[in-house]
Amino acid sequence: MTVRIIAAWPLERYQLWLAYADGTEGAVDLEQQLAPWSLEPLRDVREFRRLTLNRSQNLLVWPSGVDLDTSALYRELRLRKRRKRVGFL
Repeated sequence: MTVRIIAAWPLERYQLWLAYADGTEGAVDLEQQLAPWSLEPLRDVREFRRLTLNRSQNLLVWPSGVDLDTSALYRELRLRKRRKRVGFL
């Protein structure tokens, strides 16, 4: 089951705030994930901040042609939330 993203906006450096239809929301840091050549254009912070949302395909999209599926980011936020409830973080 894919949960729809309803909002996304850039924060400091390579961080994004994401909000999903089921109420899950939070910040994710993409700096470590920008190493692959396909994400290289996002190393330019100005380009990173030009984020838009493609709601119909559930993607984060940038003018440089980079797009990211939001499913993995959703799982990361949910995992972090579970760990906090259990007291791991």
